Amino acid sequence: MNKIDITRPACKVSGLRKFAAQTTSALVPVRAHRNRIRNIIKYGVWRSVHAIWRAKKERLPHYLCVAAIARDEGRYFKEWIDYHRLVGVEKFFIYDNQSKDDTYQVLKPYIDAGIVEYTYVEGDGIQNEVNYYAVCHARDKTKWLAVIDLDEFIMPVADKTIPDFLHRFSPRTAQIFMRWCLYGSSGHVKRPAGLVIENYKYRKRDNSDEANKIIVNPRLVCGCTSAHAFDVVGRSVDESGRVVSPAPVIPGLTQNIIRVNHYRCKSWQDSEEKHNKGDVLYGRDYVRYTKADFDKFDTNDVYDDAMDKYARMLKK
Repeated sequence: MNKIDITRPACKVSGLRKFAAQTTSALVPVRAHRNRIRNIIKYGVWRSVHAIWRAKKERLPHYLCVAAIARDEGRYFKEWIDYHRLVGVEKFFIYDNQSKDDTYQVLKPYIDAGIVEYTYVEGDGIQNEVNYYAVCHARDKTKWLAVIDLDEFIMPVADKTIPDFLHRFSPRTAQIFMRWCLYGSSGHVKRPAGLVIENYKYRKRDNSDEANKIIVNPRLVCGCTSAHAFDVVGRSVDESGRVVSPAPVIPGLTQNIIRVNHYRCKSWQDSEEKHNKGDVLYGRDYVRYTKADFDKFDTNDVYDDAMDKYARMLKK
């Protein structure tokens, strides 16, 4: 079992370089350019240029992997891994944040098969640190890395697989933003038997104000202050390749080619259990997933059975 000390970052930027980056980038008027200039200085000019220049020549063991930090998500791992394997993910970097359930036992067959690389991490409210560690760890292992949570399922809309979607992009692209598609409880108070993707088919109609998640080129990432937007030295784009300014919520993101189905609520029973176990981002004492919070996100405007085809395959 791997175990890391997340207080010792995999990649570190000096205070002087951070100061130089902030001071210089402040002179750039366009926000998207300002972000890139700041990140290039933080990462190192030569290192940034070298990483971008080498992007087309890289030969790596994997094309697409996924990284996730989780706590007490054992009951959901099998479906989540098997689904993402169906849509083209080759390997999973799982960071177990002090789970007390059967997470390791569920993952053991995947670990033995080389599909999951399991790492145990201690600490509270360490999601951003772990995400950055995961990106740094994946630099020499995969072309693309999706950084998502266990309640998020990346769904190709216009393609059969996620790699089919990624082949549209230049290898010098740093990160690709995908919009959340928020699913409600479908009226479930108690957790139903069966798959998440078949039990929850009602979602929010208008997702334009929802946050985004990302697929990154790990070699072009220089920091992580949010699970929704990384600091990068290359271009940040949306699903159609349009250059965007990185932010947790980016106006105008469409969901015509790919989206992230976000099963945030599930049943009220699930939400209560989430509340009791704490949060990997904000810590164990953070008050979240209350009834008021559940009601706010329990949006069931539209019936959507787009995931049924995957549910049938998973059942086989």
